[in-house]
This record gives sequence, C-alpha cells and structure tokens, in this order.
Amino acid sequence: MSKLKALVIPSAARLENVCPPDVLDLIKNNFDATFNHTGKEYTTAEQNAMLGDTEVLLTTWGSPALDLAGLNNAPHLKYIGHAAGTVKSRIPFEAFGRGVRVFTAAGRIADSVADWCMAVIMSMLRLLPALDRDMHSGVLWGDDSVKGMELTGMEIGIVSLSTTARALLPMLAPFRCDILAYDPYVSPEEAAKLGVRLGALEDVMSRPVVSVHLPVLPSTKGMITQKLIARVPDGGIFINSSRSVVIDSAALINELSTGRIRAALDVYDTEPLPLDSPLRSMPNVLLTPHVAGATQQGHNSLMRCVVENIINASEGKPTRYEIDPKRWDLLA
Repeated sequence: MSKLKALVIPSAARLENVCPPDVLDLIKNNFDATFNHTGKEYTTAEQNAMLGDTEVLLTTWGSPALDLAGLNNAPHLKYIGHAAGTVKSRIPFEAFGRGVRVFTAAGRIADSVADWCMAVIMSMLRLLPALDRDMHSGVLWGDDSVKGMELTGMEIGIVSLSTTARALLPMLAPFRCDILAYDPYVSPEEAAKLGVRLGALEDVMSRPVVSVHLPVLPSTKGMITQKLIARVPDGGIFINSSRSVVIDSAALINELSTGRIRAALDVYDTEPLPLDSPLRSMPNVLLTPHVAGATQQGHNSLMRCVVENIINASEGKPTRYEIDPKRWDLLA
C-alpha cells in the first residue's frame, strides 16, 4: 500500500518547536513527505502552487492559511493537521463538504492552559504571589492574621464549558469543589456528566473564584460587563485565560484598582502588555505574558497529536482531535 503524500509546510525552525525527532520519524515512516527546506515560511501563493497531489497538509503557527483557491488546487486532499490552536480562520468551511477531515492540537493546548489555571487558582487562594513579594521586599515575617484559603470544597464559577474548561474539571475533581457553570449550549444532563451544575451567568460571576473560558464569537465579545465583574465578591479571584475581547477591560481595571478583588490574567487588549498599563502596578493582579498554553511537554506533543490522529483516521481507527463541522459556529 502506497503512503499518503504529505506536505509539511512549517519552516525547519517552526517545525522543531512542535515536532521532536521521534515525531519527525513518525512522519517520514508513515507518509511520502515533502518538507520545507527554504529556511522561511511559505506564502499562501507558494503553498497553493505545491498542493496538486497533496493528500495530507501539516501546518502550525506561522504557516499560511489554506484559502479557497488553495483548496481548489488540492483535489486529492484528505487530511489537514494543524499543530497549533484554532483552525477557524485557517481553512475554508468548504473543505468539509469535499470530504477533508481536519485535526487540530487545540485540545492538547487546552490541557496546558488548564494546568495554568489550576496553578494560579491554588497560588492565589494561598496568597503566594503577595507573600513572595513581601518576603523579597524585606518584610520581616508574615502577619498571623492574614490567612489563605484551601481549594478543597471551594465554590468555583466556570464561564463556558469549552475544551479548556473541560480539561480543568478533572484537575479540580479531587478537591471536591462546588462548581457552577454557565454555558447555554450545554444541557443539564451533559453538565451532570461533567460533574458540574448549570446556572445563570450572574450567579456564576458571584462565586469566590471565577474562571473565564469563553471562545471569541460575535455573541461573546464584551460579554463580561462591568455589572458582572461587580458581582465577584470581596476578596474574590477572577481568572481569564481565554481572550481579553470577551471582557470589558476598562471595567475590570477599574474594579481591580479598588483592591476589592484579585485577578490572574494571561491575555490583554494589547499584546505585549504596554509598560504603562495600570495592571503592571497592581499588587492584587498576577500577570503572565500569554503563556498559559506554552509548556515544554505541550509543544512537544502538538504535531504528534495531529499526525497520530491522521494515521488512525487513515486506518479506520478512532480519533480524538478531529473538528466536527456541526460545531463550527461555536469554535473560537
């Protein structure tokens, strides 16, 4: 049986970031692969010109999107594997109508983001950023009246039961948290299987720990308003690892400036976060530079995820990271 013809679009530098040597061998052993040896990323036109007999297209960050002209140039295309996150702006929806199966490592990145969320929840409940800052600044010792909180039994609000939220839930499970979630696309029965209850957005935002996992859709832009942010209780923790566009950022900054609540943020309206951003001077805010999804293990798994899934699909075996076109409108 002949091997599927694969076009591996990323430059060597990009490929090395998401494809360790054993996965490179996996590609070479299972596909008749053409690699990018130009030392740069292809343009859309260059990619389109190479698609003629391609059956498998492998991409990652920095790779050109597949436009409709490229799809028309690829009559034999069967599989697309994107070793990164969202594919919604990267492929035309018409690909599904032509029988192309699409795989993305977004689900694997969600595992890494969930890991970040778990880390900041526990760190902020136990006041670790503030205590560390005090110790480094010369505070002789801690104030015995200042005590952190334990995660066990904590009331947590989850805004959207997205892929990342679903990766976080098993991590929270051993701590027997009381989790209330908002997601209009999830039934009570499905929520129960996930171990959570559904509630109104106002009620979810009223929990002492609130974690936002909204996809960016027309309906979610600016969804977290000033009134909703104000519902986070005094001393509460607000976490955003999705995108800043889903939040009224000015309202959040205003609320945080009072010191009434705390926050852990990984995403911002302007990235890199400007040096003069008021967030940088707020001791009640934990800031990271959009790295929630970036881990050594995670990046080493991205190309493996899509390649193994494509191999399984070609052999009629079950897959995990395949895009369901019926959920296209709900994808970020």
